[in-house]
Amino acid sequence: MDDIPQLVTELPADGTIPSERSTAPSVSSSDPTRKIPVTIITGYLGSGKSTLLENIGKTSKKKLAIILNEFGDSSVIEKSVTIKDTEKSESIQEWLDLGNGCLCCTVKDNGVVAIEQLVEKSKDRIDHILLETTGVADPAPIAKMFWLDEGLSSNIYIDGVVTVVDSEHVLKCLDDVGGHWHRENNHVKNAQTTNVEDLTEEELQQEEEQLQEGITTAHLQIALADTILINKYDKLQDKEKEVQAITDRIRSINGTSPIYTTSFGDIELDLILDLHAYEGDVTKVSKSLLSNSASFHDSRISTVTLEFPFLASEEQFDQIESFLQYILWENKINDKEVEIHRLKGLLVQKDPEIVKVVQGVRDTYDTIEGGKLLDGVKSNKLVLIGKNLNQEDLKIELYKYLK
Repeated sequence: MDDIPQLVTELPADGTIPSERSTAPSVSSSDPTRKIPVTIITGYLGSGKSTLLENIGKTSKKKLAIILNEFGDSSVIEKSVTIKDTEKSESIQEWLDLGNGCLCCTVKDNGVVAIEQLVEKSKDRIDHILLETTGVADPAPIAKMFWLDEGLSSNIYIDGVVTVVDSEHVLKCLDDVGGHWHRENNHVKNAQTTNVEDLTEEELQQEEEQLQEGITTAHLQIALADTILINKYDKLQDKEKEVQAITDRIRSINGTSPIYTTSFGDIELDLILDLHAYEGDVTKVSKSLLSNSASFHDSRISTVTLEFPFLASEEQFDQIESFLQYILWENKINDKEVEIHRLKGLLVQKDPEIVKVVQGVRDTYDTIEGGKLLDGVKSNKLVLIGKNLNQEDLKIELYKYLK
């Protein structure tokens, strides 16, 4: 797992955080079945994340908790979490100690416990949580943290990742090999925190290696996105032509997620909230997979689709599991080094009918049973977003397991 400092380092005297999941509050006492969705808002500094959040706050009928996950001025900082009640037009201040603003990717992280406690304390005053990351944050460890925690009877769950890109600069950003543009524009970790001592040598080295390869945080933010917003549309001169170029570039990285243009965060909220992007909804997953009929190729991170016939027996589900475990955990496909950032898929046995949805982030995946085969689905399909992916290599590796 990525080595990221924990979110909560200490709480006020009246709020002790338990170290084990079994001792944490799991559900709101007012409604034991109620779970609160968490939307991760990511994108570079200056892309328009804060403006988007402001617009959501003004237009949503939901009661929102907005958490700003930012680097601070000291190793322990209190950040305000505003729970906005749009019905009563009032804000209730809660306080959450966000430490240095980074999130840990352990299965049960103290930061998740703190957010769960916030939900528990607020009773019915929160409908949705919005978590804004730093401009240099890789959203994968954060998404994994909430996703894994959902299986531990949490009162929160990840709804999706929304990535905001700056239409004026995104192409320069994605084309930057060596990191020159990133360093000049302060889009590196040691330029976006006043506490350089909080950054480990490993983190800085990993960032430098990625920049030398031309893999930027923007690539990772786009790869993990469930919805992508091309912001600052109003500033484009030749709008149609420029939007098409940006869309093609984004599609070369992430070929499955919807893309919308925005100005000042003007977006219909049902396009970015209540996405249920990590669940086993066969209709939603099928729509996403069917829309991705081709393989798009960025020279660094790309989307590749693997199609193969319906399975002939339940035993073949186990063979697919072994295949997924190998490529995700060993980071190899046909003896070549790869990195897989996002995985979506549909696995079907026709007779008797068994339908499973596959969801994955980095080295973590889940197969969700109980789906129903939809019209138009003629084969199994896995869509992978990652580094050094090749369709033929995937087929060769798959059929080593599928017998």
